[in-house]
Amino acid sequence: MTATDTWRPMAFGRQEPKRIRDPLCEPLWSGRRVLAEIEAGRVTLRDQRGAVLDGYDGLRTALAQSAYASEVVIDGYLLPAPIRDTVGAEAPLGMDTTPTVGQMSRQMLLGGGTNKGREQRELDAARAVDVPPDAPAAMVAVDVLWLDGQSLVDVPLLERKRLLDAVLVDHELVRRTVVVRPPVEAWYAQWRALGFREYAVKAANSRYEPGGASDHWTTAPIPKR
Repeated sequence: MTATDTWRPMAFGRQEPKRIRDPLCEPLWSGRRVLAEIEAGRVTLRDQRGAVLDGYDGLRTALAQSAYASEVVIDGYLLPAPIRDTVGAEAPLGMDTTPTVGQMSRQMLLGGGTNKGREQRELDAARAVDVPPDAPAAMVAVDVLWLDGQSLVDVPLLERKRLLDAVLVDHELVRRTVVVRPPVEAWYAQWRALGFREYAVKAANSRYEPGGASDHWTTAPIPKR
């Protein structure tokens, strides 16, 4: 799939959530953003800079088994494995409600307080989850960009979500994220109990701009109450 070799994950814009028209909402995963290219059972993982990632052999096998297409490019988050069931207040897939030593150190360096800029830096730091190439890894899929020789970047997000459900099945190491329509407030308590601190808001009609940023996608903290 040489046409997708230069693609990068699309970044979020800074739009206010209330200004996103016809939004789809999903919990914002911590982890490394990657594009997974699957072609005839061969899997290539590229990070946000376009670098090809080595290792993660177990995840590559799982992705090849999960994809019901000969060619597909998936946008998602690389997380520590195993994926755990999200029951009650247990941590969600690849996440832990207890801060790691690294996360605690970053928070100490960033300082406390309720300043919005500081809060955003803390949230950005909390998203960073290191998954070494030789460590067990999983992936949560959020989008599909290419399918059997056809680019989907100009297809509306809602239809891409439907195609993702059709071409990727759940596996021990591969899952698709949950997506809900507003009102999203009913999900706040559950998502926070599962360890999420932010959620993503994406316009149902939004297109995908590889390597760009979209004003039709944004993130927001999940209110504590």
